[in-house]
Amino acid sequence: MIASPTRQAPAMLQQLGEVTQAGTIMLVQVGPDVRQARRAASCLLVPLRGDKVLLVQDELADGRNGTTYVLAVLERTAAQPATLDLPGDTEIKASGGRLNLCARDGIGLQTSSDVSILSTQLNVSAVQGEFMVDSLSFTGRLVRGCIDSIKLVGRNFDAVLERYYQRATRSYRHIEEIDQVKASHMHYEAKNTLSMHARHTLMTADELVKVDAEQIHMG
Repeated sequence: MIASPTRQAPAMLQQLGEVTQAGTIMLVQVGPDVRQARRAASCLLVPLRGDKVLLVQDELADGRNGTTYVLAVLERTAAQPATLDLPGDTEIKASGGRLNLCARDGIGLQTSSDVSILSTQLNVSAVQGEFMVDSLSFTGRLVRGCIDSIKLVGRNFDAVLERYYQRATRSYRHIEEIDQVKASHMHYEAKNTLSMHARHTLMTADELVKVDAEQIHMG
């Protein structure tokens, strides 16, 4: 029986360097030498020019140098934005607790596709909010609000309801053109005074018109 030759694991060499050119293939200054390196999958922070990084290089059995990887960004002196680059689909999971995202100057979400939120309860608290959407669809069982003031500006408003109830202390409406109501039955009741005024007033009925009061003044 002929034994197969033992394969030795390649030796690993770790060094410190400084990124002189960022990109998919980076140039890293290691002493007097400049080496090409790739970002390791575990290095989530994208290296930038001027960063001090930790390199690892595998040495092949024949003595040749293998691939050089940037394992981590050790120090960043310049005030540059930090970017975490995760290739492919990514999931951040907190199996045993709560996940909080905190930022001093704001949090932005940007995507060319959809954003989905699934939870048992959604709470949003802000001093001021702006919401802009081209088309909005809402499906729910109950909407409840407590608002001090509401101002709406629009071109058209359509509502189809089975029942509509409104209660207010004072109500004012200003219609510049036509105010038209079509109903099967209409009932108006005023506790003190009912006043109707127009340049022309027309009242017609197919069967009956009844006016009943203690005093009736005409003319």
